[in-house]
Amino acid sequence: MKRKNEQGRTRSVWLLPVLCGAGSLVLAAALTLTGETAGKAVHALSREGYGGDVKTYELLVEGLEAEPVPVSVEVGPRMYTKEEAEACFYAMMDGIEDMIRGENPSLMEVEKDLILPSQVEGIQFRWHSSEPESLSSQGKVRMEGEEPVDAVLYAALSAGAYQADFEVPVRLVPPQLCEEEQRLRRLQETIRQEDEAQKEEAALSLPGEQDGKRLSYREAETADYRAVPLLGLALAGLLIVREREQEREKEKKREQELLLDHAELVSKLMVFIGAGMTVRSAWERTVKDYEAGLAHGRLKPRAAYEEMRQTYYQLVNGMPEGAAYREFGRRCRLQPYLKLSSLLEQNRKAGAKNLRSILRTEMEDAFELRKNLARRMGEEAGTKLLLPLFLMLGIVMVMIMVPAMMTMG
Repeated sequence: MKRKNEQGRTRSVWLLPVLCGAGSLVLAAALTLTGETAGKAVHALSREGYGGDVKTYELLVEGLEAEPVPVSVEVGPRMYTKEEAEACFYAMMDGIEDMIRGENPSLMEVEKDLILPSQVEGIQFRWHSSEPESLSSQGKVRMEGEEPVDAVLYAALSAGAYQADFEVPVRLVPPQLCEEEQRLRRLQETIRQEDEAQKEEAALSLPGEQDGKRLSYREAETADYRAVPLLGLALAGLLIVREREQEREKEKKREQELLLDHAELVSKLMVFIGAGMTVRSAWERTVKDYEAGLAHGRLKPRAAYEEMRQTYYQLVNGMPEGAAYREFGRRCRLQPYLKLSSLLEQNRKAGAKNLRSILRTEMEDAFELRKNLARRMGEEAGTKLLLPLFLMLGIVMVMIMVPAMMTMG
């Protein structure tokens, strides 16, 4: 059954790649059969529109040589005639305000940057500003004063060999600042004037007063990210420690579970052997009862019985009985189980005559060990409850003290 499942999984893993490969072959064959085997005859090659890119055509020329000759032909975009260029120039300048004003209400109220294009529909634009300190040739606005500035944008339009120059009047207005921004602007202007006046000094003395208010300065704090790699390494270390702690906690829980089940396990073996079963039969009956309990939901997986289960299937697969019991003790790694595996191995050939009395003594010791373990686990649980109790006590004290202090105040 296991081999059949593995074969089924192998077939399912290879099924999708095989189908994809076969599908691609079928699609390629279909495209090859339905595709044209020879290109259609052409007498003219289309261009791209005004301002488009160069188009490249791959052609076969027949008649030039005995066999068709491949040739690559580049076709440039369509160019304006003189009349078309002039008409296009004036049409664009009629709508230039909407094209370049950006977020400004009009070109007579320019506060923010303009949008100056370099090419529109094959028409090239070159811009120049009459007031480059306030308005750059890229449309950037830099207003420093509080008075409007009249400027002129010179636009040189070209379409191939045809050119035309235009002027676009612009009025730059200072941005509407709130009171806080105005105070900051005045302070910056004062600092600029102080810097100009103290050029020959080794350091700039900052103004100590502005608008009747005393000022103080400190350097702006910059974010220091040098600790981020250290935090990452620390987090990685904590994750490793946490994982190891979880492994230790898991191992500790497993050992406690093994010790708690030891007495019950020995008791079952003693009962079955006392009923006349061999050690192997008693082992098998214990495992079968455990599997039946798991199948019906009466039991949950337990470490001791899972180890017995593994030992049983080792015996079924042909492992010598003595070696299987030794392996069981080594996997459990606890003294009671090492002792049990040794007893089973020693009495396997001698028979079960004295084994029952030995197992009875072992069971009594196991029950005593179980009581001690349960007592120790109860003490540990009580210790873990101390922290929540102290927290609850602190909360209760705060709830009592705060109203009392507010009443006294």
